[in-house]
Amino acid sequence: MEMRDLVALGDKLLDIDEPKFRQVVELLEQMNEHPDIQRTIAAIRPRLVELRVHRRPTLKRLFCDPFEDLFEALGKADPVPLSVIERSLMNSLWPLVEAEIGKDRLRSFRPALQDGPQRKALTEAFWTECGAAVARIAEGAVAGHYSDALELRMNPARMRALTDIATILSIAPEVAEMKAALSPKPVPKLHADHVEAIQAIGRRVTRARPEALKIFVLIATSRLSDPTVLLSGLWDMDLGQKSADRAALFMALSGTVVAQMEDRSRAFRSAPGTGTDRMAVADLALDLVASLDATRAAMEHSRNREFDQRLKEVRNSVHAMVKTQVLQDADAGIVAAIGALDGGNDGRAQLAQAENQARALRKCATIADSLGLRGELREMTQKTTASLTEKAQQALGGPAGNARSGYTAIRMIELIAGPAEANKIMDGIMNGGRR
Repeated sequence: MEMRDLVALGDKLLDIDEPKFRQVVELLEQMNEHPDIQRTIAAIRPRLVELRVHRRPTLKRLFCDPFEDLFEALGKADPVPLSVIERSLMNSLWPLVEAEIGKDRLRSFRPALQDGPQRKALTEAFWTECGAAVARIAEGAVAGHYSDALELRMNPARMRALTDIATILSIAPEVAEMKAALSPKPVPKLHADHVEAIQAIGRRVTRARPEALKIFVLIATSRLSDPTVLLSGLWDMDLGQKSADRAALFMALSGTVVAQMEDRSRAFRSAPGTGTDRMAVADLALDLVASLDATRAAMEHSRNREFDQRLKEVRNSVHAMVKTQVLQDADAGIVAAIGALDGGNDGRAQLAQAENQARALRKCATIADSLGLRGELREMTQKTTASLTEKAQQALGGPAGNARSGYTAIRMIELIAGPAEANKIMDGIMNGGRR
């Protein structure tokens, strides 16, 4: 198969069967340096991650290993790094690093890709030279200007990312050791052995390169299912710092955590309720409330009040998001889907959207108290359940009813209010029909 044939497949690669997909990935990797192939691999990356496809080791992959945890999240469930590096920046950067180091010198590092007695020493030497190369490239980049070499405009995030990559590569052996301790990713909970590893390795970073400690901790947070978990324990960690430096690090990381929450809380602010994925809103709201609680606990522990107002504003944003994107008109959308069951594909799509809305209502019940929405959620749940009960009674209570509509209404009640309430209503309809 020729390159143009592989590229032409595009998004279809996401749907082909697994054995063929793995074969295609092998072919793509043989031509990996071509820009069209890189774009194709970027498009199928979520499936590569999902299937854990083993990919052949390359120097480019070895270059990325220390900072790959900071790449953009691929899936909705993936933790969002507190400091993001764009893959497009890395793809533009690697050819410049190759040119800086030189082909002959790079060739001498190839044994690092295979098991052998020299692998560790070669890998660390490779990372050191790559770090120095990135630092030189970063010095030549001008903030706010278009970089012809990188073919990207150097906005503040990209300037910061270049510096971060150079710093991370300078402590790459310590990062590799920390990643091994916090495995497999994502780590759902920090245990004593995790904390001890972060502290022991962190103290070495503090002694050798104190300016690299913040990015070291940020990479550690990216290994967790909830990055704010590390913040709550950071105040008590011994990372070999003076008390003033520890407080400064805590404040810097707190600012990063709060800024990310602010960005995420704005995700659905301007989206109209009718076109919004309400379940995605509910999932985001749950994540943000958990992050708010963990961050508040960390601030309480440190007795710091600097971020109180910003945290309050994040909470208000999440409150508004749930109220307008999950609660508002949820009953209308859910009940209307019962009457659209015979509408073919449109009816099925409307029903799927209604089920999504029902699950979102149920999920938000767990955070309604925290957001001050308990009364409004209860009112919407009761109103929707009452309308669905009426639909079910009409459909199942007499000979002229539509059994499919009735059972679908009961199913919706189960999604919103739970199986016990749905069974109770169903029993009442069935018993009422026998009198």
